[in-house]
Amino acid sequence: MKRKSKWLWGVACLCTIVTAILVLSFQDAILQKAGRFMAPEAVQMANVADVVILEGTQFIDRAIVAKGMDLLSFGKAKRMIIVLHRISPDDRPFAFHDDYSSSVRMELKRLGMKETAFTVIETPVRNPITLASAEATLEILVRDGVKTALLVSPGFHLRRSYLVYRHLCTPLNITVDPVACFDEYEPNNWWHEGNGVRDFVSEFAKLIYYLGRGYIPLKTLVLD
Repeated sequence: MKRKSKWLWGVACLCTIVTAILVLSFQDAILQKAGRFMAPEAVQMANVADVVILEGTQFIDRAIVAKGMDLLSFGKAKRMIIVLHRISPDDRPFAFHDDYSSSVRMELKRLGMKETAFTVIETPVRNPITLASAEATLEILVRDGVKTALLVSPGFHLRRSYLVYRHLCTPLNITVDPVACFDEYEPNNWWHEGNGVRDFVSEFAKLIYYLGRGYIPLKTLVLD
């Protein structure tokens, strides 16, 4: 019995050593694949999507807006939807009194966009935030008869957001394709940047949480 136990421990140790060697030998390739998993890109987008959805929080990153405007100018989408989380007056930063969504509209018009080319919406802030935001956004898309959409999210947040949208869009017969946007770190060597590592770990943990709570069905992940 002891001999068998030692044999099993020996096999386990050998497997661990081999795995460690493989990981170290192919570390960059493995981490690149992990990054691509967390920030998927559509292999083949719809010819011209009805909308491009830009995901923000209380605010929207300049890089996200630039990506959306590029998709419009390249003829990949007909119009742009900017999704913001509604800011409670109690949660606004000190000395912040302006209507941020109105400021976004004004800035887009200053950049030369017509009002018919974009919509700024504010979604309620309630847990789970990404799911609640997607549900509120899709209510508007369904009302407007949208059938195809591009989804732009920052960095590694895209995987969780894309799976949420795809799960909700499937029964609505809406096709959604992911478009990653990186600003603070490069997707092919994210592990060399502190922001990249923090973003990957944080977003991977949130993805596991969403899967564990059933906000994203496991079958959605398997079918990806």
